[in-house]
Amino acid sequence: MWKCNSIAIAFCMVISVQVSLCSLLPIPEINRTMCAETLLELHRQVCPAHKYPNLVILPHSNEELVDTVLLRIISDDSYTYIVSAFPIYLTSANQFYSCMLMLIDSLDDFKMVESVEDGVKLIYFYPRRMHAMVQNVPIQSVQRAIRIGYEVVYGSGVSVDIYRKNWFSNQTTKLDPRITGVPDETRDMHGYKIFMYNNEFTRKVLSFEAYFVEQVANKRNASVIQTAEMSNRLDYMPVIAIEGLSAELLIPAFGTVFKGVFVPRAKLKPIVSILIDPFDAYVWLTYLLLVFVMTVTISMFGKILGKLHFVEIALELVMICLAGPSRPYGGVFENHIITLFCVMGIVLMSSYQSLVISFMSYVRYEPEINTLAEIHERCLFPDNRFASIFNFKTFPNGTRPGLGKECLMIAARDNEKQTALVNSYVYSDKDVQVRKNYLHYLVKNYRLAETKFFEYLFCFGVVPMLQELFLFYSQAVFESGIYEYYYNNKTRAVWQYEHKTFVDEEVRVRDMLLLWYAYSGGMLLSILCFVLETVVKKEFK
Repeated sequence: MWKCNSIAIAFCMVISVQVSLCSLLPIPEINRTMCAETLLELHRQVCPAHKYPNLVILPHSNEELVDTVLLRIISDDSYTYIVSAFPIYLTSANQFYSCMLMLIDSLDDFKMVESVEDGVKLIYFYPRRMHAMVQNVPIQSVQRAIRIGYEVVYGSGVSVDIYRKNWFSNQTTKLDPRITGVPDETRDMHGYKIFMYNNEFTRKVLSFEAYFVEQVANKRNASVIQTAEMSNRLDYMPVIAIEGLSAELLIPAFGTVFKGVFVPRAKLKPIVSILIDPFDAYVWLTYLLLVFVMTVTISMFGKILGKLHFVEIALELVMICLAGPSRPYGGVFENHIITLFCVMGIVLMSSYQSLVISFMSYVRYEPEINTLAEIHERCLFPDNRFASIFNFKTFPNGTRPGLGKECLMIAARDNEKQTALVNSYVYSDKDVQVRKNYLHYLVKNYRLAETKFFEYLFCFGVVPMLQELFLFYSQAVFESGIYEYYYNNKTRAVWQYEHKTFVDEEVRVRDMLLLWYAYSGGMLLSILCFVLETVVKKEFK
């Protein structure tokens, strides 16, 4: 009996020793360096430092490995780090322009993602024991969190797995942690429907934008649904005015948008102006000053012409330039000064006549309004907010200052043609004939001044997950010139305004009325002076 008891005791001791020895065996340690390097490399791939300079870290795990990984990531000085336990306190700018690394160890930690915007790049780092629960949990917030982030799952030994759930195909892909590479999920969008905001107005005036989205969708196995309703489902919308919009949703596109000024077109100059325009004001003033000085000099020192009246001397000098001397002159001083004046008259009149002849060969217009100073000086605007901002001269609302004075401040795009087309649809988007009449009136009487206000690139409003895709194709369109080719080769009615260049019409009597008036007035004045001179001489005799 004792022997049996001793055997039993010995057997129990052996068992207890074996159990004790097994419990003291070392647990396989996780390769902490590998986990940290894998997580850091994935972060570099998902969030390049030049695009996402800010990294937000949410340490919600009590695992010992987390401290090692956290220290290794913070030691990389390529990023600006924000370590916080409460993502709700992060600003909008940090959310949109940062990556977020979540170190978690429970399903409840996924609920924090509800306060994070879709544009944030998310990386989850959690132990393997949670993986099965994460994949099968029916909670929508957890499933949404998985779809917008990358999962880094660590376990025993050297086991580190990376999972990514494709947003478009809803399939989970396992990435190789040894060759960390982030796949471009937009290469195949698996029939994803891109909702584009495109109401009736933008559909007519911004036709290239809809064409552009259709081409991008065809390239990436997606489809486009155009809608005129504003909703949270929208993925893409052309933005004409960026005032009040969030800059994080905007990407630069093709073309420019600005505030332009439609100014009256330059009027035709009267044909009589060719008699004045060959010389500018300084030349005419210099010539008149020369005539005046010579008249004074001859009246004081002239031998023959000096005996005439002051006005007669001045008229004689003018006559010398036009047709040569009409009165006798003599004396050394008069001979020298009149000879030099005749030589100057030959040069002056020959250049004047050649310029007059050249001016008669083409149509000339008044100066155009282009600069800000000219707009301030020659334009009148309706009394509204824009006129008060720029301190323009205004006219009372309800009145019309006249066709040649009123200017219009309008929203413009690219050039005068596009701007006129857009404004015609603003004026009337239903009646085609009314729109054509407005275009004809606008183009005939107004032009777009060169001065621009608040000019910026035309933009697209795109959801964050599609921004890189549209940015890539926008750059391709810009570099290839497709945008300009599309509108330059689009069939349109011939409504553009063209200045007449050369005179292709006969000069008629009515075109010379001013000259006839001047000629008749001069004849009457000459007859009147002759009669008065005759009467005065008889009275004195």
